[in-house]
Amino acid sequence: MEHKKRWDEITGMALLALSAGLLGISAFLCAGSDLWYDEVFTMGLVQRPLGELVAITARDVHPPLYYMIVKLFLSIFCAAGMQPVMSARLVSVLPFFLCLVYALTKVRRMFGMFAAGLFGFLILTMPQLADYTVEVRMYGWALFFVTAGMLHACEVVRSDKKKYSSDVINWCVMTGWLLAACYTHYFACVAACMVYLYLLAGLWQERRLKERGKAFLISSFFCGAGYLPWVLLVVTRQVAQVNENYWIQPLSWRSLGGCIKFLFQPFFNHQTLNVILAVLLFLCYAGLFIWTLYQGLKKILSESAGPESAKDNLALKNDLQMKRKQEEGRKVLFLIGCAGVLAGLVAFGFLVSFLIRPVFVYRYMLPALGVFWLGFAVMVSGFLNRKYVVIPLLAFVLVTGLRNFRSFYGEEMWKKIQMDEAERVFSRIGEGDIVVCNFAQMQAVTAYYLPNDSYLWYGEPEPLIREIYPGCHELVGGEFSDEAGIRSLKKLLDLGKPVWFVGSGNARDEIIEKWEKAGIGAKEQETAMVERYWFNLYKIFYKNE
Repeated sequence: MEHKKRWDEITGMALLALSAGLLGISAFLCAGSDLWYDEVFTMGLVQRPLGELVAITARDVHPPLYYMIVKLFLSIFCAAGMQPVMSARLVSVLPFFLCLVYALTKVRRMFGMFAAGLFGFLILTMPQLADYTVEVRMYGWALFFVTAGMLHACEVVRSDKKKYSSDVINWCVMTGWLLAACYTHYFACVAACMVYLYLLAGLWQERRLKERGKAFLISSFFCGAGYLPWVLLVVTRQVAQVNENYWIQPLSWRSLGGCIKFLFQPFFNHQTLNVILAVLLFLCYAGLFIWTLYQGLKKILSESAGPESAKDNLALKNDLQMKRKQEEGRKVLFLIGCAGVLAGLVAFGFLVSFLIRPVFVYRYMLPALGVFWLGFAVMVSGFLNRKYVVIPLLAFVLVTGLRNFRSFYGEEMWKKIQMDEAERVFSRIGEGDIVVCNFAQMQAVTAYYLPNDSYLWYGEPEPLIREIYPGCHELVGGEFSDEAGIRSLKKLLDLGKPVWFVGSGNARDEIIEKWEKAGIGAKEQETAMVERYWFNLYKIFYKNE
């Protein structure tokens, strides 16, 4: 027993130390300055006064808390001389650091050091997750709020009747974290509802609904009341906006396979190997879940019969045996809750997408992935007395996770190199020069790095982007046509200022051909990449000059 305990603790501490090292690497990668479209929106928004920030967010499709957090930390970091992009990226590292703190404290106390260490490793290395340690968006914070709320809910379920003070603290902190989740992302709000559902089931299982029902209602009331103003004043308007015009594409039943791929597919160089490993990881999770559920179901049912029947049941006369069965029942219900948070989130997304209009994309699962992988860590820790199961599983997860993180690291370093080159290319554009773009996202990204006025060939910039970056304009007011675009482009050339074309995608070649026929030349200068956008830089001029 001592040897097993020693092995558990050493492995768990090693995994936590490794996780801390990986998070340190993510902090190092925050030195990059590359941003994509959504991140550019974040960076522009947090530069606005607080009232204006909330007002603009109310016309977007996300709640405001994340932007307020970034604004707060930017005011601190930038005052210390740190660059804004680096500061905002470090804000994305912080929720994962807080997850490690919770792993070392609450997860370790409830489920053991091994589960704590494995959980810390999983939330940094499982597919997709490492990217969000540096992305200037709200998903890491949503993940933390939901995970922390779930852990406090678990403590409420497991709490001793005599510890009223700590019980009150858990109720209050849980309510605060779940309300914060609601104000961070709408799908995090769905996840918070699933946490409350787990809490209700846990209190029922413990036969404490009558005793704790009042506290449950008070917590639910304060969480709902705290969120109600935003729902009444903003969400209804945002729903109408989504119904009118939204970018998310329709779902099909094949999208369920896409969810599994998003969750489990690693990042090795061979695509077939990735598919095989994704299937294996999925089978490991599903197999552990089914086996744990099967083993604990009888104990849950027998425990739910309550203490009165236990007096007549010879198998439960032994107090130690009764406590073990109670603990097993709690564990199984917690694991169902961990998987249920993600399942409920996905089911809600699909249901709304089928019945109303598409509102779900794969990354919206991220708020639930903290508790999802926490459940996996707890399940694996339940097999510590069977090393022939744990060691291969641990080796598989370590190799896959480290390869995922290595891929993330390599991609971020490559982006940094490309961004350095892109900044050199952008330096060719003078302060008063005019920029023309053919891709709205690239126009917004260019507007962040350059103070120049830019004009969009085809369509017009999104209203909120134009409000945040006033230098973004459409080339043609009203309905676009090639003839109207060429007339507007000639007016820009007639101003006598240098005009540059930031051309993205294959469409740039077709556009240049049309210009050539109208007597406008475009000479290629450089090729570069910003985050995920390749572009060519052209100097535009009249051909007869």
